Amino acid sequence: MLPQVKMQALLLSSVLTTLIPIVPAYSQVPMQQLQVNTTQSEKMSTSNLIAENTKSSVVRVVIWCDVKAYLPKNGKIYSLKTMLGHGSGFFVNPNGYIVTNAHVTNVTDEECKQYFVEELAVKLKEDGEDSNIVKQLKWIDVKPIYQVHLPNGESLPAQILKSGAPIGEGKDVSIIKVNIRNAPVLKLADSSKVRILDKVTAVGYPGLVEMSDIFDKKSLVEATFTSGEISAIKTLKDNIPVIQVSAPAAPGNSGGPVLNERGEVIGIVTFGPQESNNYVFLFTSNTIQEFLTYEGIVNEEGLINQKYREGLQLYNQGKYTEALRKFQLVKRLFPYHSEVDKFIQQSTQIIAANHN
Repeated sequence: MLPQVKMQALLLSSVLTTLIPIVPAYSQVPMQQLQVNTTQSEKMSTSNLIAENTKSSVVRVVIWCDVKAYLPKNGKIYSLKTMLGHGSGFFVNPNGYIVTNAHVTNVTDEECKQYFVEELAVKLKEDGEDSNIVKQLKWIDVKPIYQVHLPNGESLPAQILKSGAPIGEGKDVSIIKVNIRNAPVLKLADSSKVRILDKVTAVGYPGLVEMSDIFDKKSLVEATFTSGEISAIKTLKDNIPVIQVSAPAAPGNSGGPVLNERGEVIGIVTFGPQESNNYVFLFTSNTIQEFLTYEGIVNEEGLINQKYREGLQLYNQGKYTEALRKFQLVKRLFPYHSEVDKFIQQSTQIIAANHN
C-alpha cells in the first residue's frame, strides 16, 4: 500500500500465517498455581485498571481460504483450507459488533484461488508432476472464511456487515458481527479533540508472538499493549483524517484499538513504514462512527462493562466479598470473559485465607 512512500498495511501476510495453527481454547489456571498474596492483593494503578477493562474487548480477526478443485489430467480433487492472514479488532456494541480494518476482511475469491494455485503447483512439482497443469483446474468451491478468536481462546464464525476499502483506496474500516450477547465494549472517543503529545496505548495481536514456539498457549491469545504519544494529525490525499502515533505496532495489529488515557478508542492501527514499527497511522474513531451510524449500530457499554468495572474497583479497595459477587455475575452473563476467572479465584483465595 502507498508504495511511493514504502508504506504498508499492518495485516499479517499469508507468508507468515499459513503454517500457524488455530489456537485451541486453553484451560483455566488451577487455583493453586496463582501467585497471589492470600491476605491482601497488591493495589492496581489507574493504567492497570484500564488494561484489565480492555483485555476482554479486543479480539483476533482470522481469515481462512477454503478451496476445492478438480484436475482433469489425473482425475483428482484437491482441497486446501489455510489461514490467509489475521488482524485485530474490538467489540463496539454488546450484541457482537466488532470494528477492524477493511484490508483485514477484504479477501476475494480470486486471492483464494491464487494462493491455492501457488500451493498446488509446489505440491505437484514435489510429486514429479508438471506444475503447469494447474491451469487446467476446474473450480468446485472457493470461499473465504471469517473467524473471530476471543481472548479466552474460543473461536466464533463472523460475517461482514459493512466494509470500506484498503488504505489509498478509501476508508479502511470494516464492521463485522459474531453471534454473541453481553460482550464487553470499548467506547469511542471524539478523535477531533486529540492533541499532539497526548499519551496513547495500542492494543492488538502482533504476529511475532504467534510465529515463535517459545510461548505457551495462553500467551498466544493474550493481547499486547504498547504505549506512546500522538506524533501528528494528518490528512490523506482523499481528505481522510489519520492520526500518527509513536506506540509500536507490528503486522497483526491492524484493526486493533488505540486508547487515550481514559481507555477510550481514538482510532485503529492501520498502516506504517516497512522499515520500522516505531510509528504508525490510525484511522480515526470519528471515521469508525460514520460506519456505525450507517449500519444503525450504537456504540454503548452493556451490563458486563458496568459490573466488571465495579468488581475491579471493589477488589482494588480490598472488598473481596463484594467484588466476588460482581465477578460471579459477569461470569454468568458472559462466560467468554477472559479475565474474570482470575479475579474470582484470587478473591476466593483471599477470602478463605482471611477467614482461617
